Amino acid sequence: MVIGLVRDAVKIKMAAKEESPLISAYEFCYAAGLGCRILGLAPEKTRELAKTDDFAQFKQRVQELTRNAEDAFAEYPNGSRLYSLLTGCRYKGAMNADARKLFELGLQD
Repeated sequence: MVIGLVRDAVKIKMAAKEESPLISAYEFCYAAGLGCRILGLAPEKTRELAKTDDFAQFKQRVQELTRNAEDAFAEYPNGSRLYSLLTGCRYKGAMNADARKLFELGLQD
């Protein structure tokens, strides 16, 4: 897994004319980090999310945060697409160290 490729894939999906779903825990985690940054989530909350070992639980918590903040995403370039990618993700996977790295990268990008 190459971290830069995952980041690029999410950015391409955000800008693409045709919707393309997130297809891995890695993509979701990067998108989740970016979404949490857009939301201005407190550092304590992001650290708590990053410690989550169960991907399904992580995804559910991120989607709950996202669903209540569509307006915040609308103000970010291609944010509406990111909102759709996060809330519509149906991928089921596993959390690991690389997925956490991508979440952290999304928080910083």
